[in-house]
Amino acid sequence: MTFLAVAMLGLVASGRLPVSLMPDIDIPEITVAVSRPDVSARELENTIVSVLRRNLLQVPGLENIESESRNGSALLRLSFKYGNNINMAFMEVNEKIDGSMNNLPRDLERPRIMKASATDIPVFLLNVSLANGQESNEKFTELSEFAETVIKKRIEQLPEVAMADITGQIRREIYIIPDKKKNGESRNP
Repeated sequence: MTFLAVAMLGLVASGRLPVSLMPDIDIPEITVAVSRPDVSARELENTIVSVLRRNLLQVPGLENIESESRNGSALLRLSFKYGNNINMAFMEVNEKIDGSMNNLPRDLERPRIMKASATDIPVFLLNVSLANGQESNEKFTELSEFAETVIKKRIEQLPEVAMADITGQIRREIYIIPDKKKNGESRNP
């Protein structure tokens, strides 16, 4: 009798379990992105990254912090222990960044803070490129249009695929440049 009750309870419970394409799993990692064009990596490291790193080391539950500086930009990756509340850590990081802004250059825009999620991780990457010797803007534009209209659409039609995303494309643009000399000539008094 007990077995029958447990089996019935299991059947009822299995029908009520939520199903999603990608479960909402928090990855214990936060990334801080700093952008400052026309500044060398060494100056960026000395004036901005070191100040941010010093303040971010005070965030509770922080396991590791790594930074990478390049000319014009820097990334700080904060790793937390599994089981930490990543939303609370995200708020703490925001508070530390806000507190650091007084010690950073005034013309620096506020660093961007991003949480990692399991849904951000691609299942697979597909690289499409031109054959050697065909590197022209017109050919690359045609390849970009082909990837958008054919390859992406066919991948999205597969029943197991929820979303396909394309990056690194070239799109056609139209530039409109007004003729300032004709500004007042076309008006009748």
